Amino acid sequence: MVQTMRMSHLRSAFLLLVLAPAPPCAGQVAQPASPAPVVSVTPEVKSPQSEAEAPQPGAAAPEAATDPRLAGSPGFSGFFKDVGRDYAQWFTLDTAGTLTLGTATALFVRPFDEKITERGFDQIGSSLGAGQEYGNVSFQGPLAVGWWVVGHAVGSKRASAAGRDLVRAQISAASWTYVIKYAVRRTRPNGDARSFPSGHSSATFATATVLQTHYGWKVGLPFYALGVYTAASRIHDRKHWLSDTVMGAAVGVTAGRAVTIRLRQHPVRVVPAITHGGGMVQFVVDP
Repeated sequence: MVQTMRMSHLRSAFLLLVLAPAPPCAGQVAQPASPAPVVSVTPEVKSPQSEAEAPQPGAAAPEAATDPRLAGSPGFSGFFKDVGRDYAQWFTLDTAGTLTLGTATALFVRPFDEKITERGFDQIGSSLGAGQEYGNVSFQGPLAVGWWVVGHAVGSKRASAAGRDLVRAQISAASWTYVIKYAVRRTRPNGDARSFPSGHSSATFATATVLQTHYGWKVGLPFYALGVYTAASRIHDRKHWLSDTVMGAAVGVTAGRAVTIRLRQHPVRVVPAITHGGGMVQFVVDP
């Protein structure tokens, strides 16, 4: 029995040795178990304002960023530099086409000048008196300046830019009109000098072209109608021939397109150049 008890104690001791954890080897220091990292997750809260300002997928770009008419006016800064640039814009394919068409039309209607002057507009002559005043520089000039000043005062970028272009168009139209007048020296129906082209027509059609470019046909068409009305009044008053008013309209449209050429993409300029033994004409596309 004593032998049986000894065998039982030996088995117990053996089991304790097998199941007990192994002691660290010499030179090895037991490291404490590092705690698991704690990750803090804070939900992002978006304010209604930030969500409203964030661009939505597929949303169109703001109109002011895509429409150059809403870019606003640079004010008086660089105004005279722009006026000088307007004269250079007369030598573009855009303006050359307008002038060519106007000149061709004026030549086409010239044989009818005397007949139109003698018989035209007699029945409605009494209603054409306001055209003399509307087409005068004393009206067109203040109209352009006023449009610019009022647009700037009320904070309208489009109106301010349109007014600035109106002033530039009047300067350009008047300049080229008188250059042609003194070059041609055509006699008026009433005997006065410098008939060709009509300054009243060039001023009113310059205004109409600028406004049509900035505001579209809903504004441009009534102003073009006023230009035709002014031209008719000048013929009725024997101040101009029909061909004078046609060429004046062409000069005005060209002046208006020259100052607003930035609103049309990729204008083409006609640039004369001198080469060895001759000359050439270059067509330059502005980026």
